[in-house]
Amino acid sequence: MVTIAEVHEDIQNRLAKMSGGRFGYFFLQWIKFQNNSDRLFQARGPEGESYLHFRLARNDVLESAAVFDVMIQHWTEQEQTSRIFDYLNIEDRLGNGIWHYLADTLREHEGTATLKIARTLLGMDIDFSKRNKEGVSPLTKMLLPTPRWQSLNALIQTKHLSIENVEGAVKIRAKDTVEQHSLMSMIFTSDIEDNRGLLSQHVLRQAVQPQADITLRASTCRLFFEYVDIEAGGTAFFKLISIANHAMFDDLMKLLIHNTQEVVNTIPAADTSARKVHAQIHLAKMLLRRDRRGENVLIKAILAGKHDHMSKITSLLYNDNLVIRVSQRGEMVRQDVIVAKNSPAPTNPLMTLLLQQDADGNTAMHHAVLRNDLQALKLLLSGIAPNDMYAIIKHLPNRAGLSLLTLTQTEVAKARLGQAAMKQLIQPQRAKEMFMGLMKIDNDMRAWLDARIKEIDELAAAVGRKEPLPPTFQIPR
Repeated sequence: MVTIAEVHEDIQNRLAKMSGGRFGYFFLQWIKFQNNSDRLFQARGPEGESYLHFRLARNDVLESAAVFDVMIQHWTEQEQTSRIFDYLNIEDRLGNGIWHYLADTLREHEGTATLKIARTLLGMDIDFSKRNKEGVSPLTKMLLPTPRWQSLNALIQTKHLSIENVEGAVKIRAKDTVEQHSLMSMIFTSDIEDNRGLLSQHVLRQAVQPQADITLRASTCRLFFEYVDIEAGGTAFFKLISIANHAMFDDLMKLLIHNTQEVVNTIPAADTSARKVHAQIHLAKMLLRRDRRGENVLIKAILAGKHDHMSKITSLLYNDNLVIRVSQRGEMVRQDVIVAKNSPAPTNPLMTLLLQQDADGNTAMHHAVLRNDLQALKLLLSGIAPNDMYAIIKHLPNRAGLSLLTLTQTEVAKARLGQAAMKQLIQPQRAKEMFMGLMKIDNDMRAWLDARIKEIDELAAAVGRKEPLPPTFQIPR
């Protein structure tokens, strides 16, 4: 058998006799000389690798690209196209093919030459996801430990990459489900932060196509709403809120709604009312998550200035206590359904979301006031019962003891914020940021909050009450 060492020595010796010039031009002349074409096809290394594998393993990027291009050109001209596919499908003794060697090279050299090879291989349908004998796929190497986005984007652009490919590649590396979720979250967080969300947009478009099946929708929904980043604590959805345009966010909501319907269809339910409750339970599971700072999806939307996103999220959840009828001793009785055990409103999905507090005790409404975002505050409180609105505005405190109304009382708010920082109830940097927020609150915000309190007080007086009805939730202390 012809060895790679023999072929390489011949190439290097002949190349040394040339006075300059491109390697690609030299290699074209070499492959045409005598029986070199056959020698190239037959040559194998000690591990069964081809000459192209050998060059890639040495990180000879330009030379590898020249060998690749010339080999295809020459064998095409010689009407030996079957030889091209046979050569590119060679595997070494460990089952590593051309994609495995290319993926290793891409870790160090992701540029025009290697990307051209990748795109050509994709055009020829050379399998990029085939595992070697150790169970490792080339895609795993491109995704981990650091995603090679230019190469992955080539897979995206040619519509070769799917969420199933990504999940399968990650499962190879992950020790358990927790690590799998963390790695998936890391990949898509990197996509959003470093790759303009191109992979996220690609898999989302696939999932909302009419031909997409239930398995694809379920796996895509897991990706965006369930895989949690161990460090930050949030999901890919948290990141997407800040970058998604209206069309992409609508697709996310469409996906979530469709997935919810499909999940509910698998649950035995006595009637339509029970199905609606199960739908709310699933939506709550997807939307009530918080990150390490305690920030939820509404806070993320406010911080990103995405009012429409915020409205679409809140429109999915019921502002009502969930109950379901169950049989006890032969009788049907109503039973409360808890969506969040530690919530001030544990059976009310929307109120639970609205009342979630971050590490500083601020709800989404607190953030709206501190950003002087009256539009966001109005949207959050839209449709809330007067007694609940009254309690939220006047009595719902953060860790500094500041309600929405007290935030607008600048001197009082500054004093309490300073005391909270001294007692280390709030970190100094966060206290500083909140102090700066107090300076932004204008008279329109103050007037609107004062007007709501006055209206609700007058409404209570009109029906003979000294004060409004108690809220439907427990006010955190």
